[in-house]
Amino acid sequence: MDHLDEISVEELQEALDNVEGKKPTQRILAAIAYKNGVTQAELAKWYDVQRRTIYSWLKRLDTDELLERAVTDAHQSERKQKPSEEVQKEFEEAVHKSPEEVGIDAPAWTPTLVQQYLDETYDVKYSIPSCRRLLKEAGLSHQKPRRTAAEADTDDQETFREELKKKRREMDATVVCIDQTKKSVQVEPRAARKPRGTRPSIEFSGQRDWTCLLGAITEDSERFFSRFEEYVTAEHAKHFILALCKEFKDDLIVVLDGAPYFQASAVTDLAARDDLAFVTLSVYSPELNPVEECWRQLQTALSNRFFGSLTELTTAIDTALDQLSVPNMSNYF
Repeated sequence: MDHLDEISVEELQEALDNVEGKKPTQRILAAIAYKNGVTQAELAKWYDVQRRTIYSWLKRLDTDELLERAVTDAHQSERKQKPSEEVQKEFEEAVHKSPEEVGIDAPAWTPTLVQQYLDETYDVKYSIPSCRRLLKEAGLSHQKPRRTAAEADTDDQETFREELKKKRREMDATVVCIDQTKKSVQVEPRAARKPRGTRPSIEFSGQRDWTCLLGAITEDSERFFSRFEEYVTAEHAKHFILALCKEFKDDLIVVLDGAPYFQASAVTDLAARDDLAFVTLSVYSPELNPVEECWRQLQTALSNRFFGSLTELTTAIDTALDQLSVPNMSNYF
C-alpha cells in the first residue's frame, strides 16, 4: 500500500497536535506507526479492530484535504485549486531545481516552502494539501536523504563506480553487496509516541550476549543472511561468499567494504575462480551499500524491545529479516 508515500511523519505529528477526539487521534497515531514500519495486521491488533478498518484509516489520509479534516468523521472536501498552464509549467521547472537556485535559503522543497514560494512569486494562495498535490504532479516524492560521511572522497567513489562498470562489462554476472552487523541482547531505545503526561520505560538486563550477521542482497532483490555467535573472521567471510555462489548459482561480482576480514588472502584468493570477482567500496561510503538499509530496518524492528535471552533475540532477528523490504540497488550506484 502506498497511500502515505507523499506524507511525512513530521506532517502527521504536526496534525496530531491539532486534532481533538479519540478517533481522529487514533487514526493519526496509527498512520505514524505505519510510517515507522508497523504492519496493518499489527495495528489491527493494537486497536482491536478489523484489518480493513486500519486500511480505511490510512486510505482516508491519501487526500488533498488537510490531514486534520481527513481523520474526522464529519468533514467537507476542500475544492482543489488548479494553477494556470503557464504557472504550472514555471512551477515544475522551479521545483526541479534546488530552492537555492531560485533564491530561497533552504536545502529541499517542502509543501510549506511551496506555499510560500507561490504566494510570493505569483500572489496566489494554496493550502498545504494542495501544495503537496502540486509537488506530486510535478514528479517529486517525499524522500529521506541518506547520510554521507564528511571524510568521503568523491574521486574514490567515482573510481569505485568505474571499477564496477568495468567488471560488469567483463563478466555476465550478478552484482551482490555484502556487509556485517552485530546485535546485542541490550535494549536499543528509540523515540516513540506515548500519551501526554506519561514517560515510557523499558526493561533491561546486564546480559552481554550478542550475535553477528553477514548479509547480502543482489541487484535482483534476492537476499541471503548468515548469523553466528562469534566475531567475523576471514574464514567466516570466505565461507559466506562460497555460500553465496551456491545459493545464487550465477557468476557473481561481490561488492564489499575494506574490513580486514574481507581483505584477507582467504577471501581475496577466491577471485581466482572464474565465477567470482570483487570490487571494494571506497572508504567512508556506507551510503553506497544497500545492505545498510537492511540493517536500518532490522534496528527499527528490534528497538524498544526487551529480550530475556539470546534465543529470544535471534528469533526476533530471523522474523525481522524475513519481513524486511529489500532496497533497489540501482538507487545506490
